[in-house]
Amino acid sequence: MGVCGYLYTPAYAPWPEEELAWLKAHGANPLWHDWGSRAYLEELLQEVARGSVQQVLLVRLADLGDQVEEVYGRLLQIQQAGIRLSLVSADGLQTPSTPSDWIPLLAEIPHHLQSRRLRQRQAQSRLAGKPPPGPPPFGYRREGGRYVPDCRQAPIVQDFFQHFLRYGSLRQAVRFIAEKHHKHISVATGRNWLLNPVYRGDLAYADGTVLRDTHPALLSRTEAAQIDRWLKRNQGIPRRSASASRALAGLVHCRTCGGLLRIVQTTPGKGKQNGSSYLYLRCQACRYSLRYAEVLQEVIRQVCEQLPHRAQNLDWQALDRTRQQLQAQIQANSERLRQLEALQQSGLMDEPSLAQRCYQLRAETARLAQKLEQLPPAKLTQTIQTLSIPPFWQDLSESERRTYLREFLRGVEVDSTGAVRLLFAFDP
Repeated sequence: MGVCGYLYTPAYAPWPEEELAWLKAHGANPLWHDWGSRAYLEELLQEVARGSVQQVLLVRLADLGDQVEEVYGRLLQIQQAGIRLSLVSADGLQTPSTPSDWIPLLAEIPHHLQSRRLRQRQAQSRLAGKPPPGPPPFGYRREGGRYVPDCRQAPIVQDFFQHFLRYGSLRQAVRFIAEKHHKHISVATGRNWLLNPVYRGDLAYADGTVLRDTHPALLSRTEAAQIDRWLKRNQGIPRRSASASRALAGLVHCRTCGGLLRIVQTTPGKGKQNGSSYLYLRCQACRYSLRYAEVLQEVIRQVCEQLPHRAQNLDWQALDRTRQQLQAQIQANSERLRQLEALQQSGLMDEPSLAQRCYQLRAETARLAQKLEQLPPAKLTQTIQTLSIPPFWQDLSESERRTYLREFLRGVEVDSTGAVRLLFAFDP
């Protein structure tokens, strides 16, 4: 039989493609792979007893059993048969021959077994949709193997989300909960709250998998989609401008030098008559200033005039087809999950395989749902028609204007004469 390889994988672990490739690359033939059972290990030991094996390839010594005594006993059986044993890894082949070679390998066995048991327990919890190990995130507590909202902390998180949804400013939301609830967090922590799937009722695991609707959410799906749009359109805007309350903050660039125009506020001096302050857009490099109100009115005028035509660059039929395809795939996965539940009740499918398949379907459904939520809103055409009405803009606050402008504009170009050119998000 020559060189044979053996690999053990716990029942709830993912398929070990890389480790199998290592064994095949070093000539393992046959290659026995046990997944959750020890059937092939017994066959390997029988071949060892017959003397038909010259070399055994393993990835780790701990694959030979579930207890330290089992591993030591089977290892001794292979050595007493005079069979060479080698370990394979990404670095190559290691064949211990002297006691100094064996000492560190034998010392690692208890650690590997404990690590395997820990990973298996975590995998079982993951397949059952239970939270990962560690303390619960702020706003939740553990109860009955799942997250439930904490009555004292959850209102703080919800107020943070509502303030961000209203004004679109992360720094202002952080200051708001510090003033109202005396809860002091960093801006980085606030950003993690906005991105953390747990507040949307989902669980995210270390392998990148997300399971949806595993516990009560503190943020609705509609609100979560709006937050994702806020964060996406703020990516190309400086942080201070993204948090500014003015509608044109971070959007206006100089057509000549390409620099970002700053918003500057001036007030009358002591020797002048009292009056209201003025806002200017100032280009530091080209040394010119434009009245903020005039530029804003020109931007609104062009949005009302050009937005319906520029929106035609979107392939609405293709978006509808994509939305329908994603919805159909989600529905098909839901039907498959119901069929798997029927198989479990009939006993036609073993529990580990059933749990693994359900987990895969739920993870795939979560990915499809995320793609669906990232598509433009279905009522986007109605919103565009509303934004084409000039009186609509006059009744909005600066924060509300900023919301709509950043939704549809990539930027605004101006020059020293005050000429305005809009760059729409729909443009190629």
